[in-house]
Amino acid sequence: MLFINFKTYEEATGKNAVRLAKIAEKVARETGKEIVLVPQAIDIEKIAKAVKLKVFTQHVDEIGFGSHTGHIMINAAKQSGAVGTIINHSENRIPIIKIEAIIKKCKEENFTVLVCAQDADEVEEIALLAPDYVAYEPPELIGGNISVSTARPEVIEESVKKAGNIPLIVGAGVKNMKDVQISLELGAVGILVASGIIKSKEQEKAVKELAEGFN
Repeated sequence: MLFINFKTYEEATGKNAVRLAKIAEKVARETGKEIVLVPQAIDIEKIAKAVKLKVFTQHVDEIGFGSHTGHIMINAAKQSGAVGTIINHSENRIPIIKIEAIIKKCKEENFTVLVCAQDADEVEEIALLAPDYVAYEPPELIGGNISVSTARPEVIEESVKKAGNIPLIVGAGVKNMKDVQISLELGAVGILVASGIIKSKEQEKAVKELAEGFN
């Protein structure tokens, strides 16, 4: 699985978000690989209407209907077309007690949840809460030019072991086919990428190279 995190980049906001989603769908169709889109909440509905790929939110809260100004409700995200979420990204860290509550609520709502972790020990702690996926992303490599598969291959392998039966996703600095291949060889099942695609001057080429890394 290739997860594309749109973050709040200008190149992946509004009309640009829809354009990127259509590029990703074209590559998914050509390569036969699964690509999951993770746009800003405000762009979910327009993207879900424009393409048939799975759409995740960048965060949700464990709340239901009621007085919760500023929160993101799972039910609302589902109505907009999302089928899952990432949580606890390095840019939006939350306490472990909230992670547990969100995972529980996602299970109740039949909403897929991918939880990000900064190191192997946190991977193990989160895996015990039984999310659908756990992602290993060392924060110091996010958005950089050195990939996690190059800088920390041994930690990927350790994280796979500590994740147990929870599938591991790898992210941070992922830029090319080799990064994907190394991660898969070490036991990961997918990649979480942002700037490697979003900031590329040739987004379609970047998506296709990463998708073909799964061959």
